[in-house]
Amino acid sequence: MKIIRIDTMRKLEQQAIASGVPGYELMRRAGEGAAREIRAFARGREFGRAVVLAGRGNNGGDALVVAARLGLPVTIYATGPLNELRGEAAEAARDLPENIEVRVCDGLTGRDFRRDDLIIDGLLGTGFTGELRPRFRNWIETANRSGCPIAALDLPSGINGDTGKADSGLAIRAELTVTFGCPKCGLFRADGPAASGRLRLVDIGVPEPEESEGEAFFAADAEELLHRPAYDTYKNLRGRLLIAAGSSDYSGAAVLCSRAALRAGAGIVRLATPVRPYAALPGALIVREVDTAAGSFDKESIPALAEMMQQSDAVAAGSGWSQCRGSAAVLSALLEFPGPLLLDADALNTAAREPQRWLRHGKTVITPHPGEAKRLAEAFGVPQFEDRTNFALALAAKLDAVTVLKGPHTVVADPSGRWSLNTSGCAALATAGSGDVLAGIIGALLAGNPEHPFEMAKLGVFLHGLAGETGKAGLIADDLPEFAAEAKARLTR
Repeated sequence: MKIIRIDTMRKLEQQAIASGVPGYELMRRAGEGAAREIRAFARGREFGRAVVLAGRGNNGGDALVVAARLGLPVTIYATGPLNELRGEAAEAARDLPENIEVRVCDGLTGRDFRRDDLIIDGLLGTGFTGELRPRFRNWIETANRSGCPIAALDLPSGINGDTGKADSGLAIRAELTVTFGCPKCGLFRADGPAASGRLRLVDIGVPEPEESEGEAFFAADAEELLHRPAYDTYKNLRGRLLIAAGSSDYSGAAVLCSRAALRAGAGIVRLATPVRPYAALPGALIVREVDTAAGSFDKESIPALAEMMQQSDAVAAGSGWSQCRGSAAVLSALLEFPGPLLLDADALNTAAREPQRWLRHGKTVITPHPGEAKRLAEAFGVPQFEDRTNFALALAAKLDAVTVLKGPHTVVADPSGRWSLNTSGCAALATAGSGDVLAGIIGALLAGNPEHPFEMAKLGVFLHGLAGETGKAGLIADDLPEFAAEAKARLTR
């Protein structure tokens, strides 16, 4: 999905209205779509009521539509009488069910919220810039202090829609932001990501923008890439993946990567590992121990790896390798693989240690976290841009590799200059082994669709993020493969 500026979004709405779509219909689509996404976010959580913070503009009108469609007991805190609203917001007020409580408030205190409330932020829309008025500062501060989860509509109140800055130093801190039509620049810049939480996009039927500030990957993008397997398919057609992972120090990484690849849909997964892992291995996994004296990959592993590469459509390597000098020769052998090659973790550290070995075609995917990216940049002479997108693009161009720069709104960059920001995920993914699972997911997708590494990397990152969102308190990496399979099933047409 194209990321756009606020003035572009206004033009798209005007074009839709000029084509015959009433303005209130656009608002109704936005509010109903937001209500669906908020209900999904609330599923499994016991909320006693929804508290809707409604401003005087169209963002407040969106909030009133949400209030009418949410399916929870609702209390509306309005900044002014609803009978004073104008335009589409007035129509939303007229359609509000009579049984919904509305309170006009000058200010809020902690007593206005309960422990089991879900707050809906419809205070300030995308037109907000500059300093917050004292009333809005009070409302935002009180909502943030309440400890209640907040779902923001289109953009968290207090965030500049173009720059992403909280110009007053204050903004709603949402767990979920449902944006409408197209994602706005401010969601991905400056204070925007921390204020927005997880993102969802609602299609309201505006035209496709001609201009954009970049690309963000949402569920609709994933649905376009996912299709049900043909009824008459078989395992070899679904992709054969070789995973070269593990060591005596980190044998669990091989298990996590392999489980994820199987759950992500690879037809055959073969694991080459120097030591038999302590953790239980899936029965569907083909395992070959590549005996080495060091307990990690070295030149003695190469004949077995070469044989297994001949039976593979894609290779994923590096998870749990540990820092071993012998891994450099193994990296050189892997770099000769003609198909898609994913390199993660210590395979990247090995490349940074001996950059002269790097000789690779364009079907490579690398998945560095910030520390690994920094080491690669220093080794290959890549400028370390403060902007994560520019940094990922620089790495992709230098190494001729699709670069997955992990972190909030993971950047996926292609050597051609294309890039995309991921919109799924949550803090639960910041746990040991999460990256090994991501390597397995992307590896499986590469094996099944080897000609499109950029698209498969974007899709894999998105599925991994949804898996993290599915988990509850206490999520560990071992839980993620099954959650990723569930996420893929929900998105598959």
